[in-house]
Amino acid sequence: MDPFKNSQPEELFYLSDESGEQMAFHLLDVVMSREKEYLVLLPAEGPYTDEVVILQRFADETGEESYADPENEATLREVYAIFRYRAGDKFIFSD
Repeated sequence: MDPFKNSQPEELFYLSDESGEQMAFHLLDVVMSREKEYLVLLPAEGPYTDEVVILQRFADETGEESYADPENEATLREVYAIFRYRAGDKFIFSD
């Protein structure tokens, strides 16, 4: 099932993994929670799943933008709940 109700988001976001391989994601939302910024992403290639990727965005010690998994499960659930509330009319969510 295609999770997009209307059309796919146009903005692509590229991340490199530890081996330097780039992966493309649809940038679905940027969520602020507890003074931290989180990106809500969906893989741009391959079969879609019912799960989005949520990463915290921050500057590393060199000032370069970096990304990491949220600190804990509660933060992940909180960010997802905010995204789901804000995007309920744009995407199909399964419980």
